[in-house]
Amino acid sequence: MEQSLAREGVMNAATISKVLSLLLVALILTSSGAVRAEPRANQWTTEPISCGVPRDAEEAERCADWQRQIMEATVFLRFSLRCGWKGDRSGSALVASHATIVDSRTLLTHDHFDSLVDPNCTVVALEVAGARNGLYFEIEDVALLGDLVEQMRQDATGSHRQAQLVAFPTSLFASTTPVEFASFEDPLTEETLAGWGELAEVNWAWFRGSTRVQWVHPLRVEERGEALGLVVDRAVEIGASGGGVFRITPEGIAHVGNVWGTWKEDDTSIVALNQGIMLKPNADNP
Repeated sequence: MEQSLAREGVMNAATISKVLSLLLVALILTSSGAVRAEPRANQWTTEPISCGVPRDAEEAERCADWQRQIMEATVFLRFSLRCGWKGDRSGSALVASHATIVDSRTLLTHDHFDSLVDPNCTVVALEVAGARNGLYFEIEDVALLGDLVEQMRQDATGSHRQAQLVAFPTSLFASTTPVEFASFEDPLTEETLAGWGELAEVNWAWFRGSTRVQWVHPLRVEERGEALGLVVDRAVEIGASGGGVFRITPEGIAHVGNVWGTWKEDDTSIVALNQGIMLKPNADNP
């Protein structure tokens, strides 16, 4: 009986020694970084959050908050035109677009409002509606409409950058915007684009109130004269032009460009990257 107890005591001691050895190894591996705890979904890590296909409810909630902030900074524009062609024949037209709020009286949008600057057409009204913030007003003042249209005209020297700042004479928008604005002067490398991960792109469904965010991935940068165009992997509807394209960073939401065109046949769209635009968000720009 005593020998049996002695053997059991030796075996227990050996077992305890093995367990302690394993615990020591685990502690060493953990402290060296060889074993890492899985990060929570709402922590920013080297692995970007996926908003196109959120991995869990917490991630989906965070993505929804980013979308809400982008919508707060987005407005829908609809111009009513009276046009005359071929002698005394006349008609009307509507031109839809989008823009991003820069400050209390300034919008950033695209630069191809060809119909607005057509000598055969006259802008008779402008409807401005916030994408989600309840903002809504109409402008019918001829002089003011003429000034706004003039600001949307492409640079006659041909040095336009496919983006336009449009300033209203008085404060009409929220005094603060939840987004910052980036600017690029040199083509982006493939490595840089790969590090961007998903981008948030403004799109819509052909009626006021349908503006939304879709999540896209950058494909390549094309140099179009002096302008840099970023091609992304989803198409947009006509009328989404001028809507912002945003990158989510650990510091917040960065506006990198605006929707400029789309190719439905290969399901892509092109983004006019911000260039030479020195913006001061949350303060009145000249």
